[in-house]
Amino acid sequence: KAPGVRGVEAVSRPTAPADAPVVQMLVPGFAIRELPVSLTNINNVEYAPDGRLFAAAYNGRLHVLRDTDSDGLEDQVTTFLDKEGDDYPLGMAYHDKSLYVVRRYHIAMHVDTNGDGVPDREERVATWTDPELPRGLLDPRRVSGGLGLAVGPDGSLYTSTGSLNTFNAYVLAGRDGQRPKPDTANPADQTSYYDLRQTAGAVLKFAPGSKQPEIIATGVRYLTSMQFNRFGDLFATDQEGATWLPNGNPFDELLEIRPGRHYGFPPRHPKYLPKVIDEPSVFDYAPQHQSTCGFRFNESKGAAWGPGFWASDAIVTGESRGKLFRTKLVKTPSGYVAQNQIIACLGILPVDVAISPRGDLIVACHSGEPDWGTGPAGHGRLFKISYVDPSAPQPVAVWASSPTETWVEFDKPLKVEDWTNRLSGTRVEGGRYVAAGDRFERFRPGYAVVQHQGRAPRYEFPVLSTALGADGRSIVLRTPARTSAASFSVMLPSPGSAGVAAKRVLSRSSGIDLGFDLTGIQAVWQSDDRSEEWSGWLPHLDWAVASELTAASEVHNRLRRLVERAGMLTLSGQLDLTSMLHPAVQPNSTLNYVYPDETVTVAFDAGSKLTLKAGAGGRVESSGTTSVKIVAQNPNTIPIILTVATGHGPLRLSLSWSTGDDSRPRALPLRRVLMPWVTPAREDPSETSRTIPQIAGGDWAAGKALFFGSKLNCASCHSIRGEGGKIGPELTNLVHRDYDSVLRDIRQPSAALNPDFLAYLVDLADGRIVSGVLNGST
Repeated sequence: KAPGVRGVEAVSRPTAPADAPVVQMLVPGFAIRELPVSLTNINNVEYAPDGRLFAAAYNGRLHVLRDTDSDGLEDQVTTFLDKEGDDYPLGMAYHDKSLYVVRRYHIAMHVDTNGDGVPDREERVATWTDPELPRGLLDPRRVSGGLGLAVGPDGSLYTSTGSLNTFNAYVLAGRDGQRPKPDTANPADQTSYYDLRQTAGAVLKFAPGSKQPEIIATGVRYLTSMQFNRFGDLFATDQEGATWLPNGNPFDELLEIRPGRHYGFPPRHPKYLPKVIDEPSVFDYAPQHQSTCGFRFNESKGAAWGPGFWASDAIVTGESRGKLFRTKLVKTPSGYVAQNQIIACLGILPVDVAISPRGDLIVACHSGEPDWGTGPAGHGRLFKISYVDPSAPQPVAVWASSPTETWVEFDKPLKVEDWTNRLSGTRVEGGRYVAAGDRFERFRPGYAVVQHQGRAPRYEFPVLSTALGADGRSIVLRTPARTSAASFSVMLPSPGSAGVAAKRVLSRSSGIDLGFDLTGIQAVWQSDDRSEEWSGWLPHLDWAVASELTAASEVHNRLRRLVERAGMLTLSGQLDLTSMLHPAVQPNSTLNYVYPDETVTVAFDAGSKLTLKAGAGGRVESSGTTSVKIVAQNPNTIPIILTVATGHGPLRLSLSWSTGDDSRPRALPLRRVLMPWVTPAREDPSETSRTIPQIAGGDWAAGKALFFGSKLNCASCHSIRGEGGKIGPELTNLVHRDYDSVLRDIRQPSAALNPDFLAYLVDLADGRIVSGVLNGST
């Protein structure tokens, strides 16, 4: 039972059934088909405006796919670059009748010169080199590989390069220029070779006609995909790095790339990197180890994918856990605010997506296990997801309106007969790591924090009653009260068929899975004559943000109409202002320094009379009748009540935040706004302690001797903290792996192939055959 919550039972984490669909959409109206082609693992997919589908393979080959029988599935493969190697592509873009592909040290342009639809000429249009560092400090496998590719509105090419050294992020060396051994190093003698002027761990821009890069931004770790949105703003997915650096972006991130910003890998350090500001992400895909890879904005020049209110959203792949995310972005003068929903679970590793001119979504998937799958030679699969049934009611929003009430709203009226006898199958679960679609999740990467997530308590909140909202488009669920900040999922039975019968359509389970939390603002509007009132939930304090995130909601459309009249809008909630510019530290990790105190200012501005009350920890400062600020020193969670007069033209209420370290205004993420009745989350003590029964009583010194000596001589191939061989993967982050995954890597070394340590066979002219691993030294 949940402590202190009556009728709420603890439940075990669900396990995907053996017959679970390989692709499971969590909302209705979609059909899934697999392309009838046989290809190795594909890293990138991209459509041309005429419908040709380009595919860049992990082994370096490039293909173009076409639909020859007009059934909507690409079935013909033409390979136009048939050269395999370790210089595999990790970024592709089609622009101005040419295909651009990023490689390890260059960007290549592939042109179709004879008009047959197949590129036949390759030209290098941009190049870069590694920075010069003392020998042994540069990790050649991690640094210069081009990652992500986007073409700007002016035709400029944008790409990024991997961090200088994942295992030695500040590139520390002793006085002799060599990386010091961890057991003997004196921190006072260490020098950092990390330099913001280096073209590694950076976003690079190549202006039209220029082959020399301009550094746009720094501090990026692994930007797998880069895309421009309709406003001409550049975004990228960055993969987490906390298993190598405790506060090196613990979550996979969606970043807005702004010129001159530093994105936190490595993060600010009082000695090694004291003068940067670590730019927060637009959205963190929590919990840890989602492995965000390819993404696209749902802005095809043809038709958008899915329901109309999905237009312009970012469709993001989560490779390590088999997820598709739909992230809605709202632009404000201070930056973007993001709202996320998991829309699909896959029993395979999704790596990239592309949207066809006809409005279909292609998902490129690798076979194998996380983190790297079966490698360049493994079998890849391509799935096409089509929106085929717009008549099916589509969920537009889900929120907790009170401790006991949850609303699920749809885009069209619901048929009473379809739902009356089906809500008995509705379930609501909650817990620190609960998410939509958990019952279909097959992949859980082999890290200690992931193992902890699986052990964390989760509870079922029984549905005590259900009702259809007065608008006929909403389902209102009543459960036992939940007030502790956590994540929740609601599972609804879906009326009608699970899909549309058609050739090659894959089966899927029926039902709807949605995620929600206890963020948001309690809103009450009352007319001046007290003749009409509206009360309910809003996702954000910023009126423009709240309006755009609820644009498809009829419940909130009524409020938007009401605020045109003379009245008063009262917003109540809490602001979580902890660690605004301090990166989170991974559980079970510590820093060797202490973050300085923060002074945080949240500024509100309105087009009419505005008043603000703040609870303990917040000092209110007014600037006239329409502007007000909260100033807090090293704050936690601050209760607020905000009132704004309506009926004086279009309602305008905006906010931004800044700190004493950085006065630049930023947008406030949804996760930092809590309903007034919510108890903020407390640190889970179990996250900072770890017991591994299988190695209890083990001898660390004996293990080290076994690693570096003995007949096994592990160190001849592997290194720890820079000490040892470089033939196999570096094992510094082994402490963050879980026991089972380490044992699997020993017993089944080919279960997941690290792309940086693939073995090659070479046939010599004299008839000999040699094998080895490319070490990047030539």
